[in-house]
Amino acid sequence: MFQLILLAWVIYILYRWLRRGAVPAPKPRTFEPSKDQPVEEMVQDPACGTWVPLSQAVSLPGKKETLYFCSSECRDKFLGGQGRNN
Repeated sequence: MFQLILLAWVIYILYRWLRRGAVPAPKPRTFEPSKDQPVEEMVQDPACGTWVPLSQAVSLPGKKETLYFCSSECRDKFLGGQGRNN
């Protein structure tokens, strides 16, 4: 009886080993931008660090550069931390 169980176990292990080799490994997914649409510039919110498309960002013109935020709440949070009023 023990030999039958051992034989069944060896056959099962061989079956699993052969099935693993027969199934191809999945290909890693890569991001390719669409050729139909232009790639949009992304800007980082200085208050929370979120990356936002430039067209959707809330801007705050400054003396040296324009800052971009993901929302008006983050802009107000940034202004509050700088000691300025909105």
